Amino acid sequence: MRPLFKILFSVLALLVAGGIGGYFYMRQRFLPPPNQLVVAGLPASCQFVWRADTSQGRAMPHAALLVPVQLPGCARTCYLQFDTGAPYSVLYANSLAALQARYPALSFAGAPRLDTVRNVSFALGQGQVRAHWLRVLPLGEAQLPADSTAPFVIGTLGADVLADRALVLDYARRRFSLLAEAPDSLARRATFVPLTFPNRRVLLRLGLQGEEKELLFDSGASAFTLLTSQASWQTLAQPGAPTHTVGVNSWGKTLTSHTVATTAALQLGTLALPLRTVTYIEGTSLAQSLMMRFSGMGGMLGNEPFVGHTVIFDVRGERFGLVSR
Repeated sequence: MRPLFKILFSVLALLVAGGIGGYFYMRQRFLPPPNQLVVAGLPASCQFVWRADTSQGRAMPHAALLVPVQLPGCARTCYLQFDTGAPYSVLYANSLAALQARYPALSFAGAPRLDTVRNVSFALGQGQVRAHWLRVLPLGEAQLPADSTAPFVIGTLGADVLADRALVLDYARRRFSLLAEAPDSLARRATFVPLTFPNRRVLLRLGLQGEEKELLFDSGASAFTLLTSQASWQTLAQPGAPTHTVGVNSWGKTLTSHTVATTAALQLGTLALPLRTVTYIEGTSLAQSLMMRFSGMGGMLGNEPFVGHTVIFDVRGERFGLVSR
């Protein structure tokens, strides 16, 4: 074997080995911890609340989807942000400390210094949710709002609550309904596409510009319609449309979003859902970029395309449905 050929062969072998190693590393890197949530008393239904955000010069009425919960020993209704982009639920240290100061019966003493809390329970509608432990992040508000009816967010309800269950989100009526299985009465009226749930990430197969795409449904990206790569963003952007650039908060880090109008639509069978806008984000970590690359995802969907509709996340049945009215 000639020396130059040997060198080229060695480089190629290293690249192949590196690619395979990188794939398994990224799979392990984004493998969530074991599911801690135990849910009883289904169906669990509640009225969710939209949190608006106008702080960055752009009206975002659906910046976050909040679900109400009741903690034992706490007279105040608290809220969790429903975020299917998070594969496990977490609580916020600052919020827990503020609650502990007002409601001493709660067992969150020393919350700002904790990285986990144990034996957590709360009511979600008629349902009861328990966890042997939940992670705690240094986030949240350090003081309770003076208005006792104002939503006070104490954490994130992640995709772990969906495992082997079904969720019906009636956006028009702001109803959140967690069920053991999808109700037949709604399923008969729905148009379904495939849904997979690898590592507690909600992946949908939808049509976009004549191609089938695998898109991550991220209810935590509520303010946006479709988040995608810069290259896809350029392809989907309406020619000549102005770009709106703002800073957005992601788990305490400020990123930069670029949003532009698009004429593209999501295709669910014979149904078309106009996207209206498409966004790409600057400032994401290398790990996040690699996760997108290695997963093969075509982008992330927020709630916006479905506002005004009812959708079914049938994780057990591996399907996602849009209910016809």
